[in-house]
Amino acid sequence: MSASPARLSQLAQLSAKVFSNVYNPTCARTGNKILRQRLVGQTLTGYHPQKLVHFRDIKALYPELGLVDLEEKERLDEIARRKRRGKGAPKKGQGKRASNKKK
Repeated sequence: MSASPARLSQLAQLSAKVFSNVYNPTCARTGNKILRQRLVGQTLTGYHPQKLVHFRDIKALYPELGLVDLEEKERLDEIARRKRRGKGAPKKGQGKRASNKKK
């Protein structure tokens, strides 16, 4: 004894209701799979850490204090020392590639 298509349709509808599924007899695309997924907004916003305060930010806020960044000063001194020894970066347009073009 076979069940009628109408009875099978009612059974599928009831089954969907009991198990909290969407009844979709035409198999149309509903986007239900995506809507059932967990929201990721909080995860995305929590991914990036809070912005750190850098010395240059404090220096920009309070220029009247005349603060000096020792690390930056050491870096600039090192660059000046290298330039005096002839080990600094070449001027713009006078690097290795520019000298190859002239030959």
